[in-house]
Amino acid sequence: MSTVAGGGDKKNRAFSGLALVFVLTILNFFGILLTMTALGGLEPWNEWQFLGLFGTVEAAAGASNIIAPNIWRLPVAEMETSGRTKVRLAASTILIPHWGGAARSLAGIVLILVSGFHEGWGIASLLLPVLLLLLCVIFLAISAMIARYGVEYPETDTVQFVIRWRNKENELNPLSLSASLQQFVLGVITLPAVKVLSPGVLFGPEIRPSTELMVVAVVVALLSIAATALLWAGRLQWQAPREQQREAEQNA
Repeated sequence: MSTVAGGGDKKNRAFSGLALVFVLTILNFFGILLTMTALGGLEPWNEWQFLGLFGTVEAAAGASNIIAPNIWRLPVAEMETSGRTKVRLAASTILIPHWGGAARSLAGIVLILVSGFHEGWGIASLLLPVLLLLLCVIFLAISAMIARYGVEYPETDTVQFVIRWRNKENELNPLSLSASLQQFVLGVITLPAVKVLSPGVLFGPEIRPSTELMVVAVVVALLSIAATALLWAGRLQWQAPREQQREAEQNA
């Protein structure tokens, strides 16, 4: 009986965590919208178009975040494993899922749908899932490229904070500075995107990715994959070394 109850509590906590991520993504949209209004407005975008742009970024970023935290942790793994272990970009550790990213992606998809129902749909709207996949690949490839720097220079890239309070010390989990910077940039990327891009890249007037945007996304995705393979040459494999695998599973 206690085992069943414990399992139910665990599922409830997991559901609550996913719901919180979903709500925070929606709240983040309103925060970004208020920031844009304070900085001079959304023009030439309207509120519904901005909703679609923000949702597109969040849906792709959220999907990538299902496994991206494993990539961000690679510099930390390099620090915490022995000198005998060279950290690899290995599928056995990278593919450990973090389902909070799925909730963020779902929130982004909901925003896309709301924007689409207001601005309209067309045949070209069917390319939106393809665009999301390409953006997801790009975000993951950039994460891997940045992580390669952190693995090469873990002493510079990795930081750990210690909190002292009431004569007690609490060590926070170490983190990668480069990965933290990437997450921050990804969180606010819609701010400069609105000023640099025209609504035509995503609307015409219905919601859909333009031909130019799709071409750029395909080219950038292919170049990012090639650059990642080049930077991680000799360290790409399916199964991670035993010590790295154990470290990844303990911190999943």
